[in-house]
Amino acid sequence: MEFFSNWPILAELALIILAIFWVVRRNKSKKWARFFLILSILLIIITVTSVFFNLKLIPWFVMAVTFFLTMAMIVVFQPELRRILAQLGSRAFSFISEGKDKEFIDKLSDAVRQLGAKRYGGLFAIERKIELKPHLETGIQIDAEFSSELILTLFHPKTDLHDGGIILRGGRILGAGCLFPVSQKEISDRRIGLRHRAGIGITEESDSISIMISEENGSLSIAHQGKLEHDLDLTTFQKRLLTLLELEENNEDEEMPETNS
Repeated sequence: MEFFSNWPILAELALIILAIFWVVRRNKSKKWARFFLILSILLIIITVTSVFFNLKLIPWFVMAVTFFLTMAMIVVFQPELRRILAQLGSRAFSFISEGKDKEFIDKLSDAVRQLGAKRYGGLFAIERKIELKPHLETGIQIDAEFSSELILTLFHPKTDLHDGGIILRGGRILGAGCLFPVSQKEISDRRIGLRHRAGIGITEESDSISIMISEENGSLSIAHQGKLEHDLDLTTFQKRLLTLLELEENNEDEEMPETNS
């Protein structure tokens, strides 16, 4: 009889378990998902034990521990959680009206090819659903039509803006000389410098896609979701960019492996 008298609690517990399962399943590739699952299981076990045995002190202890563990989770997984919060307040449109402008991709590919040939270092961030306004405000706002000539001028080694990044939206150059957050993840490849770390960092905090051109050897790299695809040839670069922006008719789901770190 006692079991049936507690059926509302059991029903609530079942709903909580389903919610946890849904969150973990949707975010199983995220680093924080395993930590969240373990913490949830421990809380469920302790809570159920406290309810059925009518414990008084343990629930208060559990609340205090949960608070500190939650704060630790926020600190450790700050970039991923910040990206999730940014997505909640993002605009409702995608890149270039769902990104169906291959002409712009051709222009961008030609621009990065010229930058690589001239050994001009370059850094782009393609804005998608999450606005990059905070980073745009760190540079010079331009709002100009995209052109290879303007890109080569902005990234010329003797210009003041060449060390910063360019933010693109809808086939236009929004700003130049912008500062991007530098990724703190460990990368064993010593060829990955500050420009590449900034390219990775902007994709850790948003759904943007960043493009890096090395001034040492002219190599092309792409970063998305905090992952770096390094040393791409022009054909592979263009194909990956089309795939990531969902412009290919095939809409490939396969991802290239992340650079070893």
